[in-house]
Amino acid sequence: MTKIAVFASGEGTNLQAVIDAVHARRIRGQIVLVVSSNPEAGALSRARRAGIDILVCHPRDYGAADEYSARLASECKNRGVDLICLAGFIHQLKEPLLKEFRWRILNVHPALLPAFGGKGMFGRHVHEAVLRAGARVSGCTVHFVDEQYDHGWTVCQSAVQVLPSDTPETLAARVRAVEHWLYPKAVALFCEKRLDASESGVRILPSPLERSTRVKRALLSAADKRGLVEFAKALEDMDVEIVSTSGTAKLLQESGVLTRPIDTMTGFPEILSGRVKTLHPSVHGGILFRRQDPEQAREAELMGIEPIDLVAVNLYPFAQTAARLDSPWTLEAIEAIDIGGVALIRAAAKNFEHVAVLVSPTDYASAVQEMESSQGHLSVETRKRLALTAFRHTADYDAMIAKAWRLALEARTLDPVAASPAGGALPAGESPAQARTPELFPPTLTVALTKTADLRYGENPHQKAALYCRTASPKWRQLHGKELSYNNLLDASAAWEAVCEFQEPAAVVVKHLTPCGAATAESVSEALAKAWACDPLSAFGGIVALNRPLPVEAALALSGRFLEVVVAPGFDDDALLALRKKPNLRLILRQDPPSHAPVLRSIGSEVLVAEPDHVTFGGSLKVATRRPPSKEEEEALRFAWMACKHVKSNAVVLAAADATVGIGAGQMSRVDAVKMAGMKFQAYLKDNPKPAVLVMASDGFFPFRDGVDAAASLGATAVIQPGGSVKDPEVVAAADEKGLAMVLTGVRHFRH
Repeated sequence: MTKIAVFASGEGTNLQAVIDAVHARRIRGQIVLVVSSNPEAGALSRARRAGIDILVCHPRDYGAADEYSARLASECKNRGVDLICLAGFIHQLKEPLLKEFRWRILNVHPALLPAFGGKGMFGRHVHEAVLRAGARVSGCTVHFVDEQYDHGWTVCQSAVQVLPSDTPETLAARVRAVEHWLYPKAVALFCEKRLDASESGVRILPSPLERSTRVKRALLSAADKRGLVEFAKALEDMDVEIVSTSGTAKLLQESGVLTRPIDTMTGFPEILSGRVKTLHPSVHGGILFRRQDPEQAREAELMGIEPIDLVAVNLYPFAQTAARLDSPWTLEAIEAIDIGGVALIRAAAKNFEHVAVLVSPTDYASAVQEMESSQGHLSVETRKRLALTAFRHTADYDAMIAKAWRLALEARTLDPVAASPAGGALPAGESPAQARTPELFPPTLTVALTKTADLRYGENPHQKAALYCRTASPKWRQLHGKELSYNNLLDASAAWEAVCEFQEPAAVVVKHLTPCGAATAESVSEALAKAWACDPLSAFGGIVALNRPLPVEAALALSGRFLEVVVAPGFDDDALLALRKKPNLRLILRQDPPSHAPVLRSIGSEVLVAEPDHVTFGGSLKVATRRPPSKEEEEALRFAWMACKHVKSNAVVLAAADATVGIGAGQMSRVDAVKMAGMKFQAYLKDNPKPAVLVMASDGFFPFRDGVDAAASLGATAVIQPGGSVKDPEVVAAADEKGLAMVLTGVRHFRH
């Protein structure tokens, strides 16, 4: 192991940098002696804390300069010193020390030699000279020492930009930060026997091709700082050098983690108020170069590019920032769009063979565990998995920004019914086709979804399932009950969409994605009673949705019934108290209107995308029969049509003025749907009086007159349907023959 002596006259910050690098094993050597001419030097305190031998002696204590140098040479030889490092040592060295340690004495100078060097050019004097000269670039130089001041072969240099606002103090601070990483790098090269120095010059010998995937240097830059300090400390314990940026570096340094500022790699400060930090060849070259490619490895060495083996980055919180602002186009929202972080993640993921990339705090623990068990390595399988996660992360991030901007820029054209009248009707004369815009269906559709829950299983126990959201969390909140299942969520969503169709207090009971009862009334308690009465047999184990807060009287009515879920925009305190006595009953608080987001449905490996069905009535209703509906029939027809819209096709609804009394759903033929609705109606009549008015709604046209004949036989006096069949004249004639009123909507509501 290389033995090192450090000569220092001042505070010893460069000494400390070398001590830290030795401790972190970045320098394969041992500091065996610290020499100072100043007994009060801070460097001596640093040496004592590190348990290093010290020697204090001053040139004035010796008759001649060569005697002083001879003493230093003797002390170093006796300790077997291989390398002497000058770290702020203010005395010029002479023979015999220079002869004894020819090409084995390194010095660091706070400028780019040969500029701003020579006698008297040390410390503040150097920086004052740089500023007086108007230099645009300064930096630091590590060089071998010879008989002249600030002379000898240069080993390495690093540039530091001189800013217009610089003072000697601010420039010195930035140069010093670079020194603390450049000097240990030069010392490490010597200890690795890669500095070939002679009278003709010095060259850095190439390093052997890196075959190991051990993580030696990590770049950490995180907006979400959860678990970051613990992760960094774990890396530090495994001798990983940590490089970081601005706020992240500050947090780590304050937490006691040895952290290298990013500008010590780039030689360039953060600019444009932090907009540009890591977009630099030294950073991206360190991530992207292929370690096992001899040409790339040599090029990286020639350019002074240091490899980065692990990138832990997560991105500015654009979604959270935009969500609290009036527009995602504001400057504050734009500043929350990450550029450098995305570039780092993609670069690391692309070079997964050599670099690991972590984009979530949830990955820190497993990465640390694997590294601790494998001497700092991460397997190629792990790096592939992390790279895939990274590309998904950046894709979701881009999609999130694009969606926010698109919706803000084209809100009204992309959402043509957002400001439509109650019930979702389009303005008169405007068709759904006219309302559509091509931007709703771009050539490439990227959907950003966040997993918010793992579900017990899917539609059946042998199927796995999870809940994903377009936003960070669901729009609803579960207040009570067992964990929601896949089927619960589907049914609860269907029930909520159906009940939101009505402006009056309403209740809808859903079973297997289709209503089995719907009603409106002056109160939701009354509406619930009417909806339940439509088909209490099917309502068993169903889902109830209300469009008004649940009162205690309704809760008491439900407490004796078996239900899976109750959805409402609110729950009275006493109602909650009553229903919480049923431990398994899920209670969902939901207040958002049905979404206008595109509907996505998978068909194997393909996906269908469609506008949601938020149109209820067309531009106008058309009476097709000789007899128009009465006022009471028209009211019932409108109600029946709104209910029928949410029933699975083929769908037929028999209804009174404000309640369904028989529903036929999901049938392969329309006449069978009519017959099923009739069977349900006959069951309804066993416990309920015949309604004053009975009408029928059909979600699609009647292909034959048999459906109308069946409706008349059940006692229906009016029918509402889309129309559009080639048999429309025959169907209308049948209605006239039976004395029925028939209304055509021109709008179909198939629900598959």
